[in-house]
Amino acid sequence: MQHATRAAQGQDQDRDELEALRTEVAQLRTALSRRPVIDMAKGAIMAIVHCDEDTAFRQLAAVSQEHNVKLHDLASALVGDLARPAPPVSEADRLVQEHWTRR
Repeated sequence: MQHATRAAQGQDQDRDELEALRTEVAQLRTALSRRPVIDMAKGAIMAIVHCDEDTAFRQLAAVSQEHNVKLHDLASALVGDLARPAPPVSEADRLVQEHWTRR
């Protein structure tokens, strides 16, 4: 009986570990798909305010946290704003114009 119980616990543990790995893979795929936009936004900030990459990321992250806007959404808005200037539509667009519009 103890052997069967240990075997069942092992299967449950394997299932939990497999599910955790699937979740991690999904999160990594999402992060990798969003990275290019964030990198473009960092490059834009570097060009606009003449700073290094770390400073640009810190600025992007700080505005994201301060205004509770997802980093990727803010980066997308910045890249979009530079591609086609338009009046602010979302909170993220407004923040981009407030912090990084070309002057």
